[in-house]
Amino acid sequence: MKALLTWTESIHILLWSRIFNTTQLGIKSLCAFRIIFGLFFIFVNTPNFAWIASVPKALFSPPPLCLSNLFNSFPNTVFFQSIDIIILLGLISITLGIKARIGSIFFLAACLLGLSFQYSFGKVDHENLIYALLLCMTFSNWGCDLALWPDKALKTEWTNMALAVLSVFICFAMFTAGAGKALAWVDFDLSTNGFLGWSQRGISDQGRNYLLSTYVASFPPLLLESMDYAAVIFELSPIFFLLHSKRAWRLWLLIACFFHLGNTLFLNIPFMSQSLLYLIFVDFSWLYKKITKFFSVNKLKPVIFSCVAIIIALRITFYFLQPSPLYGESYSAKVNMGLVVWIVAIFVILKSLLKGDPKSDSPSFQSSTPGQQQLTKGLIQRNWAQYRI
Repeated sequence: MKALLTWTESIHILLWSRIFNTTQLGIKSLCAFRIIFGLFFIFVNTPNFAWIASVPKALFSPPPLCLSNLFNSFPNTVFFQSIDIIILLGLISITLGIKARIGSIFFLAACLLGLSFQYSFGKVDHENLIYALLLCMTFSNWGCDLALWPDKALKTEWTNMALAVLSVFICFAMFTAGAGKALAWVDFDLSTNGFLGWSQRGISDQGRNYLLSTYVASFPPLLLESMDYAAVIFELSPIFFLLHSKRAWRLWLLIACFFHLGNTLFLNIPFMSQSLLYLIFVDFSWLYKKITKFFSVNKLKPVIFSCVAIIIALRITFYFLQPSPLYGESYSAKVNMGLVVWIVAIFVILKSLLKGDPKSDSPSFQSSTPGQQQLTKGLIQRNWAQYRI
């Protein structure tokens, strides 16, 4: 029994060490990504929950184990506007680096509270994996540089652990989606097709008839069937790329971007926030260098940050003055924006892939000294000791 446990523990450490090596990035890259994250949510896809207050109370039917069960009905407008204000303040904290770790926690908590009421309509959004990214980043050093008020630095291994756990979250989420499709779509029957059914329901029920969605019905049956199988293989495969190498993982991230680009074009499902889940594993040290060089040349750091703050303030003002219809902005505009986001993500990841493996400012598990290896191994063992028999 002891030998079996020792063998199991060795396999466990081996798998996590490979994941560590595949996903680790330098702190500088992660801090530059933090700014991208904040600007994306401020200007592209800001969470908005104030519209829920205008929904008829009869629609209040929260699912089990949801925070909204603590209420008897939808709260008033002030409650949801307060959530929106906390979200925007959290985004400013993340973007400008004003105690970004605390700002991340407030942003995450406010979004989860708002989503608990949004789920009362019976639909769970697929983009919510982005909040797993935020949760992992609260244990990282992404607020320790390029910041007005930097966070206290944690051990580098904690940042590596955060990225590794996030990659496993992505693989698990993809597996659950792919397993369900495999049971329904892999039927070797050309007369039925999941991709076509999804497309036509989107057009008839939700009016998703933008870009190339109207051409899906004219695709040959064999092509449609191959698209079903390709989707299943893609969603079941990320764990193998993750365990192989850093370059293989980035290749899967590139394929994922093309997958979402296809969904945007043919199904009008943009899932823009998903792009951040893939871009976080790209080396942005080049962006860090450009930002620091820009500030060192201009010597006008307070003025520049003031201009950024004014721009963000104007965005917030527009955010509260614009009308808040039930589903937010025009869906066609959201689809078009998704198209742009995924093309940019493809370009960035492809550039990173062609450039080669980045030289991280974090020690790798395999190339580090024996003392560093033992420290990383000890961190893995301590965090997973609760699963020992």
